[in-house]
Amino acid sequence: MPVRALQPTRWLAQRLGLSVSTIERLRARGDRNLPPHVLIGPQTIRYDEAVVEARLVSPATGSS
Repeated sequence: MPVRALQPTRWLAQRLGLSVSTIERLRARGDRNLPPHVLIGPQTIRYDEAVVEARLVSPATGSS
């Protein structure tokens, strides 16, 4: 099984062109446009690099 590359919030912020505080605020609101996060511990949040990259290539489209 391949090892998953888990990245911190600052990496996601840089990758999306947003600030860390914006990512944290959107995550707290449960914004479904953010990639899912992985809890490593009570205060450690990471993002699966492969999932983020896949979403950037093929972003989810909202239906209205």
